Amino acid sequence: MKYSPPPALLVLAIALLTLRVTPVCADNLLDIYQQAQTSDTVWAGARYNYDANIEKGPQARALLLPAVIFNGGKHKNSIDKTSPTSETARYDSSEYTLQLTQPLYRRQNFSAYVQGKSTVTQAEAELAIARQDLILRTTQAYFEVLAAEDALEFARAEKTAIAGQRELAERNFTVGNATIVDVHEARARYDLAVAQEVAADNDLKVKRETLTTLTNSPAPALAKLAPNLALQSPEPQNMDLWVKAAQEQNPRIKVQEQLLTIATEQVKRSRGGHYPTLDLVASHNYSKSDSVFVPGTTEYTSNQVGVQLQVPLFQGGATLSQVRESLARADQARQSLEQIKRQATQQSREAYLAVTGGVAQVQALEQARVSTQKALESTQLGYETGVRTGVDVLNAQRDLYRTQRDLAQARYTYLLNRLRLKNAVGSLSEADIAELNALLAGG
Repeated sequence: MKYSPPPALLVLAIALLTLRVTPVCADNLLDIYQQAQTSDTVWAGARYNYDANIEKGPQARALLLPAVIFNGGKHKNSIDKTSPTSETARYDSSEYTLQLTQPLYRRQNFSAYVQGKSTVTQAEAELAIARQDLILRTTQAYFEVLAAEDALEFARAEKTAIAGQRELAERNFTVGNATIVDVHEARARYDLAVAQEVAADNDLKVKRETLTTLTNSPAPALAKLAPNLALQSPEPQNMDLWVKAAQEQNPRIKVQEQLLTIATEQVKRSRGGHYPTLDLVASHNYSKSDSVFVPGTTEYTSNQVGVQLQVPLFQGGATLSQVRESLARADQARQSLEQIKRQATQQSREAYLAVTGGVAQVQALEQARVSTQKALESTQLGYETGVRTGVDVLNAQRDLYRTQRDLAQARYTYLLNRLRLKNAVGSLSEADIAELNALLAGG
């Protein structure tokens, strides 16, 4: 006799076939990332911060270069003479000074120059951090929408399957082949499935709003992950090598190293307050004035070239206080660097373990999906022959959908952890976005 699938199983099969359908016109991960690059306010702020900080380099270099100042004025003067005779004179005068100052020795300026260069290097590392952060935030928001869509699809498919099981239980109860317990259980499960569908739909709306915040436009239809996902372990498969790479390349460590350099130079800069300064000074002076009380005009022109020495003697203890403060700041920066290094080590290890564990988890859930699918089919057949109850069928359906949902989430988490591992070592780039995009259906 040819086997005919039971009605509830046909409903389940139809529900499953409706899952994982990618819209014809869908934005992929690269599309969303490009939109985020032009619209995300966090990334825009990081770029402006970079533009501002790299100007510290030219500003610090300017302290070592000559400064030229021009001063000029034109005046109308009035003098009242009272002795031996009363007399009033009004005359015009004008003058200007052109002065060039070239620092020859200023200890503070040398340290400020080093600080400026370190600030530029720090700005470059901070921009790299912001770029990697944008990649992670975009990918996470994208996958969260896909996961929410999956959860909603599974909730709807489960509701459809439970609705079929409820109708079957009601018919069997009518003809005496099922108990009222089966009917009540099916109805309760259906009501719960409706509530789960509502919750899943609301969660999807929230996740879409998060994506909208990134792109500043309504979240479009998204390309879904291809059904066949090739799982890859970290390469190299050695955690210590990943930790070593993190210590050498992590941009957060580079930022803190520059902050330590800046703090160390600040100590030298503060101590420079005790040092004398020596400048080369050259000036050209001109003045013109009408003679007072007698006709005529007087003009003067003078040029001056020389060196100017200033020796600080006492400033009320301010310089000593600044040295103590800068020493404490340098010690703080040194401790912060050590803390960042430890965090980079921890993050790289956790990310490595998350990727390797994610591979095993996805493989286990793929096998579990096959097993729960077969278990549901067997339970459904048993229900049709009277050896299994409707409650058993509902439990088997629940197990299948939970496994499918967990598998979908595990796939997204695995891919995100791959990016997090590269982020921990500072090698995450837009090429990784392109590689991930190729895993999407139609990507």
